[in-house]
Amino acid sequence: MDVSIEERIRTGVDRGLSKKEIKTLLLSYGWPEKTVQNYIDKTYKNLDSGILLTASNISKIFGTKVVLQNVDFDIRAGEIFGLIGSSGAGKTTLLNILVGFLHPEIGDIYLANRQTISLSKNPNEIKKHIGFSTQTPSFYPKLTVLENLEHFGSLLLLEENDLRRRINALLDLVGLTDAKYTYGGQLSGGMQKRLDIACALLSDPDILILDEPTADLDPVMRRQLWGLIKQINSKGTTIILASHFLAEIELLCDRIAILHNKKIAEIGTAEELRDAYSKNFDVILTLQEQKYQKIISELKKHKIKNEITESGDLKIITQDPDKILSVITSNCKKGDILSLHVTKPSLGEVFENLVTK
Repeated sequence: MDVSIEERIRTGVDRGLSKKEIKTLLLSYGWPEKTVQNYIDKTYKNLDSGILLTASNISKIFGTKVVLQNVDFDIRAGEIFGLIGSSGAGKTTLLNILVGFLHPEIGDIYLANRQTISLSKNPNEIKKHIGFSTQTPSFYPKLTVLENLEHFGSLLLLEENDLRRRINALLDLVGLTDAKYTYGGQLSGGMQKRLDIACALLSDPDILILDEPTADLDPVMRRQLWGLIKQINSKGTTIILASHFLAEIELLCDRIAILHNKKIAEIGTAEELRDAYSKNFDVILTLQEQKYQKIISELKKHKIKNEITESGDLKIITQDPDKILSVITSNCKKGDILSLHVTKPSLGEVFENLVTK
């Protein structure tokens, strides 16, 4: 396609021209009708498919180091999308590109919200639709919760009454109404994260990006924050979540992307990833007196992997759970078994299997 024509088409799409208007424009350039239809189907695909955001062929280089290379994926409207990868894999870099804080050397981000918006063409427009809560809190520690929200809200040029209603609703949502006169720096770690999320939600974004939202939080605070994330998502906000807590990703996310070797190695539900990367099952056995020597000896004869877990259970890894159940029942007395269940491997095991290949 001629560059000037392509530029005019992209501009038209970004401004919200209808399919009919784009079709008329392309036909005026002498395009065959079939070619026009194929182009329109491709251009407007995301608007019709429930896809809200597309990362297309993203590559990022710092100096001579390639951090991301030809990264492609889609985010569906209303989902919680998880991003996992080893330390240094480029997760935070990718999130910063999605929100427009960094610019890729190659590729673009497209947001399909009533019209297709290109980040490279309309960076300010796309930023209106995305909120970002970074790993390091971005609020002012010497301002109160309320003052922080008022300050960041004022940057959005909202009417005073609209801003006040928005702040009150967010204080209620994140559970900080009673702490609104507390200085940000005096909040607990969990409450600081809630304030940071509230600041990211001030613009009422379509997408909320969370980078390691539960880092440095204790298990109780992590669970409380999971509840908040689910609540925000239930109100229609699409969430992109990066975390090194794989159990948390598995629990919260509708789909998960694994970032490895500078690219998205795999995308799917936790169950799809387990099926794709492991044919094994975990058989978990708990005996009343936790005496597993006889069973372990039998398993060694068949070279079957097993281990004693921190909780004192026997974990057996196998592709033939029926055979293992037979070994267990033939080597245990009646009443010895407190619990016995078969599961697929955890997401952590799947991830380890993928990155060590």
